[in-house]
Amino acid sequence: MYVKPLTQLEAIRSRLVDVGKEFRLPADNELSMFKEDTQPLVWFFSEGSIILHREMDNLLMELVSAPTLIGLANMFHTTQIKYRITTQTECQGFTLPANLAFDIIEKYKLWQPAFHWATYLLRNLEHRDSRFIGTTTYSQIRATLLTMDSWSPDLRARTGVINFVQKRTKISRSVVAEVLSALRKGNYIEMDKGKLVSINRLPVSY
Repeated sequence: MYVKPLTQLEAIRSRLVDVGKEFRLPADNELSMFKEDTQPLVWFFSEGSIILHREMDNLLMELVSAPTLIGLANMFHTTQIKYRITTQTECQGFTLPANLAFDIIEKYKLWQPAFHWATYLLRNLEHRDSRFIGTTTYSQIRATLLTMDSWSPDLRARTGVINFVQKRTKISRSVVAEVLSALRKGNYIEMDKGKLVSINRLPVSY
């Protein structure tokens, strides 16, 4: 995984926050990338974790932890592919219209930090695609488990493994359950009440 450019992200946050609308939301709260008038929004999360779903097929794209900035690309082109944000934990931050974010970035010449952030997101998408496109069922499950292993213990304790893997990969629940059962029996992973505790090591192939 690539290192999150926190210095550049803070440079953007420090200018946007003055005009943003603050929020504090509980877990399992759904948010939209657009206002009711279809105006695109930018969301900055300073605390908490969120899940991004692709609405057309309800595919779980990624679980993202704060700090993070969502929707910056809508300053230029709004996508025809709609996404839904769901708070995985209690979250706080601020939101503002994308066109206002554009004006502030232009005013304070924040294009270099914005480019750093956009590049970070692009590289992570490339990394994700390399693990899922054209790979085997087990490789997708393995990649998802390794991602979950990088989370904090509190976040892992909130997330059911079978449900998360199935929503992220669209692999059937029965197949996911079968693979997880085999990995547990081989002492490759440790789980408790359906949650991932730790990974000892994962075989490359199944």
